[in-house]
Amino acid sequence: MTLKTRGSQIGGSTGMRVENNDRPMDINEPGMDERGQDKPAPTATEAASQESFFASPELISKALEAAKIGIWSCELPSNRVTWSSNLEAIHRLPVGTISEAFSFFENEMHAEDRADVLTAIQETLRTHKPHRALYRLPPQADHEDCWIEIVGSVVLERGVPVRIVGTCRDVTERVKLHHELRTRATQQEVLARLGERALTETDLQKFFDEAVGAVAEILTVELVKILELVPGDAELVLRAATGFDPSLVGVVHVPTDRDTQAGFTLASGQPVVVENLATETRFSGAPFLHEHGAVSGISATIAGRDGRAYGVLTAHSKSRRKFSEYDISFVSTIANVIAAAIQRLQLDRRHELMIRELRHRSGNLFSQLLALFSQTARNSKDIPDLVAKYEARVLAIANAHRLVSEGGWKAASLTELLNTLLAPYLDRISFTGPNVFLEPDATFGISMAVHELASNASNHGSLSRRPGVVTVTWNVDRTERGLTLVFDWAERLGPTPQKNRRAGFGSQLINMVIERQLNGEVHQTFGEKGFDAKLIVLLTHERLRGITARSPTADAATQQ
Repeated sequence: MTLKTRGSQIGGSTGMRVENNDRPMDINEPGMDERGQDKPAPTATEAASQESFFASPELISKALEAAKIGIWSCELPSNRVTWSSNLEAIHRLPVGTISEAFSFFENEMHAEDRADVLTAIQETLRTHKPHRALYRLPPQADHEDCWIEIVGSVVLERGVPVRIVGTCRDVTERVKLHHELRTRATQQEVLARLGERALTETDLQKFFDEAVGAVAEILTVELVKILELVPGDAELVLRAATGFDPSLVGVVHVPTDRDTQAGFTLASGQPVVVENLATETRFSGAPFLHEHGAVSGISATIAGRDGRAYGVLTAHSKSRRKFSEYDISFVSTIANVIAAAIQRLQLDRRHELMIRELRHRSGNLFSQLLALFSQTARNSKDIPDLVAKYEARVLAIANAHRLVSEGGWKAASLTELLNTLLAPYLDRISFTGPNVFLEPDATFGISMAVHELASNASNHGSLSRRPGVVTVTWNVDRTERGLTLVFDWAERLGPTPQKNRRAGFGSQLINMVIERQLNGEVHQTFGEKGFDAKLIVLLTHERLRGITARSPTADAATQQ
């Protein structure tokens, strides 16, 4: 390492964040050690060794080179600046590029840090005390900030400053470590606060809003949102957001296919990190993310009940950045806290629902059974016919009741319900559709309707003789009334249906439970290919309240 000397002007410097440091460099002088105990005076051998070291510029140079510390000196009367050759490497500059003007060093500081440099120098000259400061090098594209620590001290002659001497060194890793420690501590505080709120908050929307705000603040990102799966699992609805147009909450829907980041996250089952959404190859991202300027981001799944996801938590910045493992862990933990809050509220509300349902159904169940018995008796030929029909209808109610009660009066899977009701005919019935969950009322109503359809098919329709088959399909559509289940029952290869036959009690029962009890629609047709029935049932949002039903005007905001 060599020393270079240039004439320069200090005036006009601007500066860095300043830290007072009144303690000079300790060179084993007698006095107090770091523990406050007296230090013994060096022996003659030790003193000679110290004098030999400090009298040798080569040894000092090697020590500074090994520690990657640059030194500089400025003669105040002559404005002569001397610095070590490694100062250029510390500032990540090519060899020979340091200018003679002190302003060159000003330009090699980050604009946001430059304003404090002059204060640091003036304070040093005024108080004659050492000062330590940190500043960043000018930002470079796709590069992290580089932090430089500068330490300066005034040399006095007869009480007058004649020189400022100091050191520079790259402390980027130390600053990053301190930043990570502070960030981790803050993250832990936020997690503790949200965890406490998750145990007590009764307003889920308020909790969601607080959670997305906390993520945006801690990660210093502009865009954070919570997406919730809607019945049918084909889309997610925007439940809470910060940085987005507030009018989009409850309106914008994002597909769950793997072409969106949210859909890809659900499919992968683990956190997903994006460095640059514009060049991402795994998925393209929802259009409204691009419209809001999202660049880099993290997303994590919010767990639901029974292994089914509730939705997705995402955080995006509008500038390119790299998220650390701590950032990813933080987002995942927040998603788990949100999941815990949701599940607690679901459990509380389910308990309330169970109490209300038990009160309601304990009285209504007997009335329903009596009415069902009366109507079945009127349409039965004899006692054996009555017993067979009545037992089958009561069994259909019992199966639905079992599914609902065993699940704690929560939503029941339509697929599981059909597997139970149609078990005797599964070799001749096929059904396909999305994973739909039904509320208790819809579960009871559809179970009775499906039982009557299957009973009619086995007595008069395609299940009455081979090779007759039944195809059952369903899907979830968005209508003016909200999310709607469209259930299709198609009988084929059976006897030709009688177009003008009188509707029996089974058909009347289907109309009663679907149209009157569930406020739905029933459409039955007797075609040349066979009997077809279409049941349309409104799906209310069982899991949690607060979802706004979409109107036709909102379709324009749907993300395809």
